[in-house]
Amino acid sequence: MTHNILDVLTYMFDYLFEEAEHNDAHEIDDVELKAHLSDAGFDVIGIDKALSWLENIATLQDGKIKPFSTIYRSSMRIYTDTEQQKLDSKARGFLLFMENIGQLDANQREMIIEQVMSLGDAKVDLEDLKWVVMMVLGNSADGDISSQWLESIVFLDENRTLQ
Repeated sequence: MTHNILDVLTYMFDYLFEEAEHNDAHEIDDVELKAHLSDAGFDVIGIDKALSWLENIATLQDGKIKPFSTIYRSSMRIYTDTEQQKLDSKARGFLLFMENIGQLDANQREMIIEQVMSLGDAKVDLEDLKWVVMMVLGNSADGDISSQWLESIVFLDENRTLQ
């Protein structure tokens, strides 16, 4: 992964989880978070883009994407050429897998694809996609998803099967 929005986000989440483990009473504000990310070597523009990207998840959940009808359960998602360039077959297969096991619905899938397309990188590999899935589903108001389960998806070894 290159120094991009996803790098800032994953570093930020690691930092926030670590802080939450060690210091329950202390809430980190935006200024402190931006200062920490800057001290870690991320530039201000990258930090702002990452925070804006994260805020966009909430915007998407507030109805920017029209809900999909669930009556067409046997429908198929056709990816545009641009989406196929951004998401390789493994990444698209992972999204289909998540839908098939009932952990992702059509609206969440579209939120994930929209967030991936907004990253600006030429290609998003499977590991990066897993982080995006975790961030979108972790911030989703649609369901009760265990944080342990989400982490198991992100850190799932491709050579092992999901239990």
